[in-house]
Amino acid sequence: MTETKITKETFDYDWTNNNTVHHNYLIKSISDILKDMNTSNIDLLDIGCGNGVLTSKISKFFRHTTGIDLSGTGIEFAQELKNKKLNFENVSVDEMIKRKKKFKFITSFEVIEHQYLPDDFLNKMYQLLDDDGVLLITTPYNGYIKNLIISILGKHDFHYNPLWRHGHIKFFTTRTLKMILNKCNFEVIKKSFSGRFYPISCSMIFLSKKIK
Repeated sequence: MTETKITKETFDYDWTNNNTVHHNYLIKSISDILKDMNTSNIDLLDIGCGNGVLTSKISKFFRHTTGIDLSGTGIEFAQELKNKKLNFENVSVDEMIKRKKKFKFITSFEVIEHQYLPDDFLNKMYQLLDDDGVLLITTPYNGYIKNLIISILGKHDFHYNPLWRHGHIKFFTTRTLKMILNKCNFEVIKKSFSGRFYPISCSMIFLSKKIK
C-alpha cells in the first residue's frame, strides 16, 4: 500500500483550479441587498474569504473590511487585492475571538456547507458579533424540485462529488438553515436566492440578526 504524503500544497484548498463561478451571481445578489442598508460607517468581518475576490467587491459598502481564511494559498491571492480599507489575514475564527474585537456586521459566503459542525461555526460568529449585530451568509440551495432534476439528469456525482477535496459535507434546505440559525440565537430577517431562478437556484442568502 502506497502512503500518501500530506504537504501544505496538497492539503490546502486549490484556489487556482477550483471553480469559483458562484462569485459572479453572488456579487450581484449580495450587492442588491447591501445597497439598501446603511453600512458605510460599519466595519465588516468576512469569514472564509478565500481568494478575496467576493470580499473585495462588497468592501465598498463598508467603512473597513477584514477578510480571514484558514487557506494560506487563498490569502496569498487575496493580499493582491488589499488596500487601506481592505485587509486579509490567514487566521482562524478562534484567533479572532481571542482578540476580543466585536463586529456589527459579519459575512460568510459558501462556507457553512464545508463545516463538520455548522452549529459550532455559527456559535463562534455569534461571539464575534456586537449585540444586535447582523450576519449575512450564503450556502448552496437544496430543495425537492432541484434535487429531483439532479436525479433525473444523473448528476449526483457532479453535485455531491465526494472526490472534491475540502468539498461540501452539509446540504441545507431553507428549512434546515433557518432551524440551525434559530438554534444558535439568530433571527432571520430576510431570505433570498441567487443564481438561475427559484426553485432551481444555485444558492440561498440569509440575512439574520443576533438575539440574546
